[in-house]
Amino acid sequence: MMQKSNLKSNLKIKNTNFLRDTFIDTLFKRAKKDKKIILICNDQGAIALDNYRAKLPNQFLNAGISEQNIISTAAGLAKEGYKCFVYSISSFILTRAYEQIKLDLCVAKAPVKIYGVGCGYSYAIDGPTHHSTEDTAILNVLPNIEIFSPSDNASVEKIVNYHINSTSPSYVRIDRESPGLDFKKLINLNQGFRVILDNNKNYIISTGNFLFRLYGMKDIFRKANIGIIDLFKHKPINKSFIKKIAKCKNIFSIEEHNQNGGIGDIISSIITSKKLKINLYKMSLKDSSTFDYGSRNYLLRKNNLEIYQILKFIKNNLGK
Repeated sequence: MMQKSNLKSNLKIKNTNFLRDTFIDTLFKRAKKDKKIILICNDQGAIALDNYRAKLPNQFLNAGISEQNIISTAAGLAKEGYKCFVYSISSFILTRAYEQIKLDLCVAKAPVKIYGVGCGYSYAIDGPTHHSTEDTAILNVLPNIEIFSPSDNASVEKIVNYHINSTSPSYVRIDRESPGLDFKKLINLNQGFRVILDNNKNYIISTGNFLFRLYGMKDIFRKANIGIIDLFKHKPINKSFIKKIAKCKNIFSIEEHNQNGGIGDIISSIITSKKLKINLYKMSLKDSSTFDYGSRNYLLRKNNLEIYQILKFIKNNLGK
C-alpha cells in the first residue's frame, strides 16, 4: 500500500540538451557524411537549426508556412532516393497536412520522417492552436507509419540513426522542454519499450515527458511495489511488450494525451484482444478540459495529472 510521503520530487535536474537540439545535432553529423539527407522545415528557429542551415545549405529547405506542400515535397524527394526529415511544431504539420500524410506518405509508403516538437502541452500558454494532444490517436489509424515518443536525448539519438536507413514513414513526438536527465538504460528500438523500474505485478506505463515527472517519484513507487515502463514506440507494438505485461495484475497508463486513442487505449486493445486478466486504470487528458490556456502545471492539474493527483489515484485503486 502506498504510504503518505513528501510529494516533492527528489530528482536532480541536469542541464541536458533539448530533445529538438539532439535531433538536429545528430542529423547534422550524419548529413555531413551523407549528401542524400535533406532537412525541411516551416520557418522554425533554433541555434542547432541555424548551424545546420549555415553549414549544409544544399541539404536544408525552409519551405515556409506550407505544411501540405512540405509533406508532398518530402514524399517526392524520398521517392527519388533522398532521405527526407521534416521538422515542425507537431500541431501544425499533423493537422494541416493530414491528407498528405495519409496519401503521399502512408499510401505511397514514402520513407519520410516527421519530427514534431511540442507534443502534449509543451507550448502550454500558446493555447490549443499549439497543443498537440491527439497526435498518437490521429496517426495510429493510418497504415504503414511508425510512431515514436522518446523521453530522453539518448533515445532521440538512437531513433535518428535508425531513421537514416529506415524504409517506412515515421513520426517522432518531441517534447519542447529539456528532459533534465538521460535514463541509464538504453532503448532497444525493436522491442519498443524499456523497463525503468522493474516489478512483476504492478506497472505504470507512460511515455515522453511524463517519464521525467514520474521518475522523480521512483523511491515512492518502489516502496509501493510499482514498476515503471517507458513505452517509447506506439506503433507498431512489439510482441515482447505484450509478453511483458501479460502477467501483470494492475497497469496504470499515464499520458499527456487526449483520453481517446493514446497509449491507454492501445494497452486496452491489447488486453481485450489477448483476453488478459489485467486491471487497467487510465489517466489522460479529459475531453471536457483538453482545450484551455495556462501554464503546463495548471493544465495538468485541471486534468488530474499533477504528481500528487497521480499518487492519490494510484493509492485509491491499489487499495481496492
